[in-house]
Amino acid sequence: MKCINIHVITPSVSPGGLQRVAIEEARFLQRIGHNVKLISLIRPVDPWNELLQGISVEYLADFRGPTRFISEMLNRNLFLVKKITTDADVIICHNLPSCYAVMRGIKIPSGRIIAYIHDPIHFTLTGNIFQALFRSASLKKMFAMRWLQHVDVILVNSRRSQRMLQKEIGLNGRVLYPTLGSFANKVPTLPRDKFFLSVGRIGLHPTYKILLYILKRIPEMELVIAGSWSHSAKSTVKMFSSDLDLNRRVKLIANPTDEELARLYRRARAFLYPGVENFNMSALEASSHGCPIVVSRESGICEILGESVVMPGQDDVESFVKLVLQLLKDERHAVTEGLRVREILKSYESSYHMENLREIVEQIPRQTPTK
Repeated sequence: MKCINIHVITPSVSPGGLQRVAIEEARFLQRIGHNVKLISLIRPVDPWNELLQGISVEYLADFRGPTRFISEMLNRNLFLVKKITTDADVIICHNLPSCYAVMRGIKIPSGRIIAYIHDPIHFTLTGNIFQALFRSASLKKMFAMRWLQHVDVILVNSRRSQRMLQKEIGLNGRVLYPTLGSFANKVPTLPRDKFFLSVGRIGLHPTYKILLYILKRIPEMELVIAGSWSHSAKSTVKMFSSDLDLNRRVKLIANPTDEELARLYRRARAFLYPGVENFNMSALEASSHGCPIVVSRESGICEILGESVVMPGQDDVESFVKLVLQLLKDERHAVTEGLRVREILKSYESSYHMENLREIVEQIPRQTPTK
């Protein structure tokens, strides 16, 4: 096998679903003998050091200011004027900010470019001018088309993302479902605690208003919200702390470690995330630990669950309430359901994603560049 020079570009290397996929891809491609560099557009406040061990990382914007927060905010703007100079044979760009950085710096690509789009038509690295520009439907379509039209392969993380990309800018993407590095080896049976677990970026998202409604409908329910802290996290904290009873039943954990999350997945009665996600890596992670999941059927992960797993629609809040009550009252059912869903999703563990990616990467250098 010929050694291929590969650069994997990610907006950041802070904990998150997209970042996990990018880091695990870099690790896999390096392990099978390719020369791999992981490039993060910014140095975040809290790099995912646990996952980054053994990976060569370069930061495009790496300004060190008086505080870590100021440094990250400056880097979120400075990367816009930086250029990625690369002679890589293959460049894998995760999401539109990475595509922007690559296309801005490379007038005539010497290597082939793969765009892996997790969030179609969104500039997911916020805190800069593009956050304002992408409020205009015409501008965001223009930018997305400019950065994607000349890539060699477009990958998307679900059929939901595939439809969005086709509808918005008329480009087709190949579905490659994301993956974990590995499924948990030890899966507990009984007991499972009574709290429900919601994992995701803590900030403005429809899921939190739905969670609030479910909590008010089920007075005995307890909830743990864990995830990375965003600039809009204060509004979410206020939502759940304004009422004394809710404040007693809700616990927030900011920036949990992988070990902390694993403990929560093993103990929770169920993973609960009623808002729509293009995929939902946290739900996949929960399932790997045998934790039952309750998500909206519009989310991308439901595409690989099959017809035997029925989930409510995002707007069907009463069905979420019924499912939560059923799992809360019947621990054995929760355990059985968690193990059943885990077996379904195991077919999409690391080997599925990585072997498909390997095939794409190792064939693409022999293709004729897109004009």
